[in-house]
Amino acid sequence: MLHTTRTKLPGRAAAPRVPAACDCRARNAFQEFRDQDLPPAFNVGFTFTIPPKTRAVIEFVTASVQVPAGEMARLRLFTGLGTSASNLDLVLTPQGVVNGQQILVATHRVRAYADSLLEFNVNRDNATTSGHALICISGYLEPL
Repeated sequence: MLHTTRTKLPGRAAAPRVPAACDCRARNAFQEFRDQDLPPAFNVGFTFTIPPKTRAVIEFVTASVQVPAGEMARLRLFTGLGTSASNLDLVLTPQGVVNGQQILVATHRVRAYADSLLEFNVNRDNATTSGHALICISGYLEPL
């Protein structure tokens, strides 16, 4: 089968180019982490600061919690949107025991909003031993 050669028809203009949309999430991206020892306590808080007149959109959370072998821990994210609170439980998965420490890891893709409160809590099953935790968040900031 023969194909004819395509030619541009007179009087037809090319479609105008639409400017690329701004990826505002990348323009306003942020990431922060908190790394601290867990003193002997049932609950230890980790506070993140939200800039004034800004809403943080949290898209990813990763955490590593180390407690003595045989112990467990839980991880909860607290957010505030105006006067409305949200509590999100995040799963910590055991990764094994290293040097007598149980390693628990969380990696979660989330969609959480905060403009008044952004905190985490590591909850443990006893208040007599110490541990360690690293919590990292990433997402973007939206001006209010």
